[in-house]
Amino acid sequence: MRTLALLAILLTLIAPMVPACTGVVIAREGQVLVGGNEDWTRWDSYMWATPPSGGRIYGAVYFGYEIRGEWGHVSDFWYEFQGVNEQGLYFDSFGAPCDFPETTQDNPNRGFAIMVDAMESCATVAEAVALFERSNLAFMQCQQFLFVDKHGAAAVVEGDETVWMEGDTLALTNFYLSNPSLGNHPCWRYSRVMAMLHADATPSEERVVQLLDAASHAGTRYSVICNLTEGTAQLSFAHNFLRLATLDILKLCTTGHERIPISELVENAESAR
Repeated sequence: MRTLALLAILLTLIAPMVPACTGVVIAREGQVLVGGNEDWTRWDSYMWATPPSGGRIYGAVYFGYEIRGEWGHVSDFWYEFQGVNEQGLYFDSFGAPCDFPETTQDNPNRGFAIMVDAMESCATVAEAVALFERSNLAFMQCQQFLFVDKHGAAAVVEGDETVWMEGDTLALTNFYLSNPSLGNHPCWRYSRVMAMLHADATPSEERVVQLLDAASHAGTRYSVICNLTEGTAQLSFAHNFLRLATLDILKLCTTGHERIPISELVENAESAR
């Protein structure tokens, strides 16, 4: 219990460093679009991909950083902030008010590696949620995860609670949809995106770009826009949505790709919007 208490104190101290990200989902008219703004302090973000091999059932593409002590860990490690696999399953991570998950304490502890486990072994949101439900989620004290699949399902795993998308749109920032009173609410980014979705939820990459642009700010480092139906993704850097790099997710999941800076991918994009 003392270890858990110390961990809770540490997570509370670093909570202000948690990214203030934004996620949006539009699943209608046979199309599933999802996008996310990664808001943080560092610019050196990367994309990489792993093909199926060994115990990996599915290949996956990841977007993220090498964590260098920001979260209190002694050793540096690579952390996947977002990802999408060859089956059209997408995830995004979001900072949230610190609240210790209690219902999964007796389950096996996968820690942060659970996201890679989900991408390499799950094809749907239901499968990913089931993986979380049978795992120890103590590491999620100040974190929540969005899952979306190409069939149009979406859910937010908050720890003890899972919130499923009702209807065909969803927005997520840094408060718990199940209990906004725990903190980080109201949120101007959430309010702005929800108002725009109510006005126009056209299922297109262009509309997702508009939503992410409206929620971006000086701290937005990069953005991911995925068409899960088509198996493609677009990347922007430094909240500049006039130039986007396009990725073939299915190809990357087959061949793999070493880590490459997102800034380099966008800089080398063939054309601007």
